[in-house]
Amino acid sequence: MARAKKDGQHLNCYLDRELCERLKTYADDKGQTITRALERILKQYFEEIDKK
Repeated sequence: MARAKKDGQHLNCYLDRELCERLKTYADDKGQTITRALERILKQYFEEIDKK
């Protein structure tokens, strides 16, 4: 049985090479896809901003 698709949008961005490598390394270390890692990083960031 196929997994349900999440409600999302595509995002296309151009990152600094060093930042991209750090993101890839972070995602690999956490056992996540880059997409999932970015979602978690951004969610945490926005939650911190909302607290202020």
